[in-house]
Amino acid sequence: LLMKELGAGNLRGVMGPSICGSCYEVGEDIFEEVVATYPEAASRSHSGKFALDLPKALEVELINHGVAIERTNICTCEDANYFSYRRNAITGRQAGFIWLT
Repeated sequence: LLMKELGAGNLRGVMGPSICGSCYEVGEDIFEEVVATYPEAASRSHSGKFALDLPKALEVELINHGVAIERTNICTCEDANYFSYRRNAITGRQAGFIWLT
């Protein structure tokens, strides 16, 4: 990570709500392409189809780069308090932010 190379220390990440690996169904071609680079992203949907666990892949990537990570483990598709195109086929917006201290 560039920040570490520039001398930053004590890096932490917090991952908010996102679609989980049981809900993010993809085609076999996309599955194979992503899993070739990020094997920890491999998942199966509730119905047994190919799926990707992108939050898990990001978590592993950050940990491998020495970043402490916390996750909410809230799935935006399963929790009706969040927008999910995969659940409702209606677009919506959610916000994220980054800050330095």
